[in-house]
Amino acid sequence: MNNTAASPMAAATSSSGRSAGRPVSFATELQSMMFSLGDARRPLHETAVLVEDVVHTQLVNLLQQAAEVSQLRGARVISAEDLLFLIRKDKKKLRRLLKYMFIRDYKSKIVKGIDEDDLLEDKLSGSSNTNKRQKIAQDFLTSIDQTGELLAMFEDEEIDDVKQERMERAERQTRIMDSVQYAEFCESRQLSFSKKASKFRDWLDCGSMEIKPNVIAMEILAYLAYETVAQLVDLALLVRQDMVTKAGDPFSHAISATFIQYYNSSESTAACGVEAHSDAIQPCHIREAVRRYGHKIGPLSPFTSAYRRNGMAFLAC
Repeated sequence: MNNTAASPMAAATSSSGRSAGRPVSFATELQSMMFSLGDARRPLHETAVLVEDVVHTQLVNLLQQAAEVSQLRGARVISAEDLLFLIRKDKKKLRRLLKYMFIRDYKSKIVKGIDEDDLLEDKLSGSSNTNKRQKIAQDFLTSIDQTGELLAMFEDEEIDDVKQERMERAERQTRIMDSVQYAEFCESRQLSFSKKASKFRDWLDCGSMEIKPNVIAMEILAYLAYETVAQLVDLALLVRQDMVTKAGDPFSHAISATFIQYYNSSESTAACGVEAHSDAIQPCHIREAVRRYGHKIGPLSPFTSAYRRNGMAFLAC
């Protein structure tokens, strides 16, 4: 498959120019999302703009590849099957996506007023009327799964360590909040790209695409966009933690060594600016997180991606 995806670091370094040419922006919403994911109560606007640029670049590249897959199978639209195909190799993220599709079906049933007994019966019978998203995923994975490991994910109840860590971090974050801060935190946790579907389509410029994503594909893209933001925050917090010299730890400086060269550079100083003392995630933390994620040097490489395409390490999948 021909791929012209650009490096995420290349996108990150040109964030200001790219954002200026894109009138639709999620920077304000991203600041709230980042707060709910572990950043400071007032995330830096500069960091949110950079996160937006990285997420936008990755989603556009993912859309381009999904369009290629759709075209190869002779379809007229980008559908859930195309996105499932692209992330099939990363079992953990595929498992999360399948769980998300189940939850979306479940919420649809609740909205339609279907009672609890019907929900259980539908799950056991695999009814296509009320389990539309699950049915699509199951039928497609059945068609490509020769070993049974993909279909086994529908029955997998394994605890997601990443999700667990995020919940524990949120719990620690709320311990020191007053009622006003907690209300703001809860409101921020409700934000998502899917709740602004029209704006999200414009943000990705779907109208200009020859092969456009359908409704369920847009749901998945919105989910993957949020997951990309969450992973950027996860990794940026690890980078920030690496910067702190730990008393009594002789390897503390060595752990932070990969960051020191970049952090001391003029580019990093300009990126962090006068806000370097803030508890908020800095642009330089995001840049370093993306650099580490895309830099494969062996089995001990920090943030090694599950798979790569011509040097482009996708954070969402």
